[in-house]
Order: sequence, then C-alpha cells, then structure tokens
Amino acid sequence: MFDSFPFDEWGDDIAEFWTWGGGGSTGTWILTVLGFTVMLITFIGFVRLENGKLDHQAEALRATGALDRPPDTGQAG
Repeated sequence: MFDSFPFDEWGDDIAEFWTWGGGGSTGTWILTVLGFTVMLITFIGFVRLENGKLDHQAEALRATGALDRPPDTGQAG
C-alpha cells in the first residue's frame, strides 16, 4: 500500500498545522458554523425542491382524474 504520510508519528506540531489555526481556534469554529449553516440551507432547499415535485405530480394526477376518490359506499373496509 502506498503510504505518503511524511512523519513517523502524529505529534502536536502536525495537529496544530492547518490554514485556519489550531484545533480550538476561532478559525475552527468559523468553519464549523459555516459548514453547519451550508448543510442546513442545503437540506431545507432539498426538502422544498422535493415538495414542489410532489405538488406538481399530484396536480398532474388530479388533472387526469387519477386521484379522484371512489364513491363512499358506507361500508367499513
């Protein structure tokens, strides 16, 4: 297997090295909040998109009469 990790162990010098700062820095929290916000907005957008598709399909089925309710015969099923 190809191993490209350039260090023998995972030390503090490696854990603290990234563009936005260390593990508990302000940059970490900003990226966490941004990621959560983008995830939430995407989820809401997905739900609205699928709801629109369902509404459109239900409208198309109602126009063809496929969603008409059968007459009530008064008998329990």
